[in-house]
Amino acid sequence: MFDLNGKNVVYVGAFSGIGYQVAKMLMKKKISHLIVMSRMENMEMLQKLQSENTSVKVTYIQVNLMDHSSMEHAVKQATGVVSNIDVLINGAGVLADKDMETTVGVNLMGMMTMVMLCMPYMDKQQMGHGGIVMNIASVYGLEPAPAFPVYAAAKHGVVGFTRSMGDQQHHQHTGVAFIVVCPGLTTSETILNLREKSMWGQQSYVDEMIETMNKAKQQTPEEVAMNMVKAMEINKTGAVYLANVGQLKEVMPTNYWHM
Repeated sequence: MFDLNGKNVVYVGAFSGIGYQVAKMLMKKKISHLIVMSRMENMEMLQKLQSENTSVKVTYIQVNLMDHSSMEHAVKQATGVVSNIDVLINGAGVLADKDMETTVGVNLMGMMTMVMLCMPYMDKQQMGHGGIVMNIASVYGLEPAPAFPVYAAAKHGVVGFTRSMGDQQHHQHTGVAFIVVCPGLTTSETILNLREKSMWGQQSYVDEMIETMNKAKQQTPEEVAMNMVKAMEINKTGAVYLANVGQLKEVMPTNYWHM
C-alpha cells in the first residue's frame, strides 16, 4: 500500500470535474504539497481546495501542454516549491477529433513530455524518492470509439505508454510505479455536444453512434476520483484499471507476442 501522508503531489489538468474531485480527496489524505498545473487559473477553486486542509500547501502553476518550453518552465517552477515529486497525476484530456493536433498533443504528447520532465525528480537514482505516475486514459483507451477514432488512438497510446513504463525492469531501478485509470463515461463538459466534436459529425449515420454514447450509464466525477485514489494506494506498477459506474476493476490486457 502507498501511503500518501506527507507526499508532494503534482496534478496536471483542468480545475473542473474529475480533476477537482481527486484534488479534493487528496487534500484529506494529509499530503504535504499539492501543485496544480493547468492552462487557466481558477482562484475560486484554489481557495476551495486550500480550505479543505490548511496544513497542505496548494500552489498553482500555469502550463500549456502544447508547448514544450511552457512545460519545462512549469516543472522548473514546481521543483522550486518542492525538491522532489512523489505523485504525478496526468489528468488533462481533450475530446476534439476535428482538431487532431490538439487531441493527440494534449492527451498523449503532453502527457509523455510531462512524465519525462518530472522523472528526474521522482527517480530514486536521480533526485527523487520513487513514487507514482498516474495517467488518466478512457474506456476508449481499451475499446474502439467509432465516432472518435483520433481520441481513441491517443488514449490507446496513454495505455501503451503507461504499461511500458510500468514494466518491473523500470520500477526496480527508478522506484516509480506507473498506473493508468480508464474511466467510463463520466458526467462532465467533455461529453456535451458530441456530434460537434466528431470529425464524422456531418454524416447522418454518426447519429446512431452518438446516441449510443448518450444512452450509456454515466458516473460522477466523485466516483472516478474515489477509485483513482484507491488505485494509487494499491500501488501496482503497470496496472490498468477500468473505473466505471463507481467500480474499480483491474484489466488484464492480452500479450500476443513474447520475446
